[in-house]
Amino acid sequence: MEPLVPSGTRCALDVGCGRGGTAAWLSARGIEVDGVSWNQGELDAAKAFCRRVICCDLSRGIPEAQDGAYDLVICSHLLEHIAYPQRLLADVYRALKPGGHLLVAIPNLFFWADRLKLLRGQWRYEKSGTFDYTHLRWYTHETMAELLHEHGFIRHHFHAEGWIPLPGLRLLIGNRLRRKLDSLVCRCWPGLFGKQLLYSVRKPDLSGARAHEG
Repeated sequence: MEPLVPSGTRCALDVGCGRGGTAAWLSARGIEVDGVSWNQGELDAAKAFCRRVICCDLSRGIPEAQDGAYDLVICSHLLEHIAYPQRLLADVYRALKPGGHLLVAIPNLFFWADRLKLLRGQWRYEKSGTFDYTHLRWYTHETMAELLHEHGFIRHHFHAEGWIPLPGLRLLIGNRLRRKLDSLVCRCWPGLFGKQLLYSVRKPDLSGARAHEG
């Protein structure tokens, strides 16, 4: 997620901030961060890295978020926990400055290892990971892109992180070549080899178009 943070970001909203891991990384780079979570215990820990924390039920959006206040909003492994994300995404769009970016990370249900589980008829909910028992929605590469587009966001960048199974051979080819190979297959077949799907989208900046029309 961190490499996708646009240069020049000054103020960010971390939605589903957890205990403040991402906020700590951002604040260490001079970015002011506001954190949002429904869990007060997590927010108490995140306060050390955040300018402000907001406790709210994210399924009802973020009504306290100020209009046009943020250069960047982050929703990392959050949207799969929201049954109806429409209100949340509308509030995220509202809170972004024109031209501001939204970063989204989601798990990929169709990662090759999870596909094998499904082919074997295995579906056991777990405390974390792809089959986290708190996940309420599943997205493919395409359906997440469509959801963001439907809410007015313009695609900026897409990236998949994962790996290709090469039993035994992975230990022989070395770390550098292994990383290159993993990057190649994730770029070519993100829906199969991407364990995590990352989206960078932005809110349109219509000020230039309006000035031209004037």
